[in-house]
Amino acid sequence: MIPSIGFTLTLITPLVLIAPGIVRPAQAEPVAVDVECRWSHEAWEPCRFEADPVGSRWNLAFNDHRIQFEHDGTGLMRMRINERSSWNSVQASWSDEGALCWGEVCARGDLPMD
Repeated sequence: MIPSIGFTLTLITPLVLIAPGIVRPAQAEPVAVDVECRWSHEAWEPCRFEADPVGSRWNLAFNDHRIQFEHDGTGLMRMRINERSSWNSVQASWSDEGALCWGEVCARGDLPMD
């Protein structure tokens, strides 16, 4: 016997109502840690790494500057210095010292990027 459409909808409706709560991704909490940063090959100095959400948007605050980064999930990243400058595309790379760099800006320490 084939169930009626009414019976099928009665069984499916509760699943549809609870499904958004089950499949909704967890919201990442903002993260802030103290690390070391530098411009080009200048001396390392203390800086603050802040991410919200982790892996998508983050800032490095040091030397009276706030450097903002955005990552769109496809590997493309962009960076700007303070809020007055324009966005520039950057490529992430690892330095020989184990620091993570974006263009001429590098950071080292416990960077929570995932």
